[in-house]
Amino acid sequence: MKNLLYTLYITLFASFLFSSVVYSQSHEGYYMHVDYLYVNSSDADTFENDVKDSVKPVHQARIDAEELKAWYLYRVAYPGTQNTYYNYVLISISDDISSFEDLRSQIRENYSAEEADELMEQYYQLLIPNHSELWRINNSVLISEDAKPSRYFGMDYMKVRPGMEYAYQMMEDEEARPVHETRMEIGAMKGWELFSLITPGGTEYGYNFATGNYYNYLSNIEFGFTEEVIRRSHPETNINEFFENIEHTRDLVRSEIWELVDYVR
Repeated sequence: MKNLLYTLYITLFASFLFSSVVYSQSHEGYYMHVDYLYVNSSDADTFENDVKDSVKPVHQARIDAEELKAWYLYRVAYPGTQNTYYNYVLISISDDISSFEDLRSQIRENYSAEEADELMEQYYQLLIPNHSELWRINNSVLISEDAKPSRYFGMDYMKVRPGMEYAYQMMEDEEARPVHETRMEIGAMKGWELFSLITPGGTEYGYNFATGNYYNYLSNIEFGFTEEVIRRSHPETNINEFFENIEHTRDLVRSEIWELVDYVR
């Protein structure tokens, strides 16, 4: 009887613990602007300090004016290729795609003309990206964080075959998302998002979708889609069919880990 009561107590406590996960406001339907930059390793410390002094205030003003929702600077800790052409990534998030159109005009709304011109001169001296991308956030589930965002962000770039776009999104929504929610419940993940590329595009670009994975520790990255986690989120699933469904809709082009340097939100 004692063993039965103990088992019942543990089960109820675990259910309470898992159900107590608090999710923050979703980014679903928002837009994400990404700049990829290369900085010589000898200049990295100076670059990061200059970004904090000259770039961060620009985006703080945009967020204060409700033109942006968030801005992040990441260092590429583990690139997805041995011949990488960028080692820093800047991300801006907004619920209005027009927020990415005319940065100088937005800054002039919050600073004097002289201050705005000086800020923008410093801004463009620092930030000349190798290339930029515009994404739409199709799905988003994030654990509420009152303080600093997660330390690591994993970006998985996907090539979804023509005609499989809808099937791929359904797979991510119905099969992958519950697995990630389970990982959040057990403390192995801080958030997950699904992105579709708006521009650039075309068959030669290499990828058209991506998923974002938020972690606090590198140890969380090692064990992701384990059989235990899959069965917790999909009790009746066939594990082989689960992975076959994933592989059928897309190819994983590259996977990399970014480390947070600075942010405003």
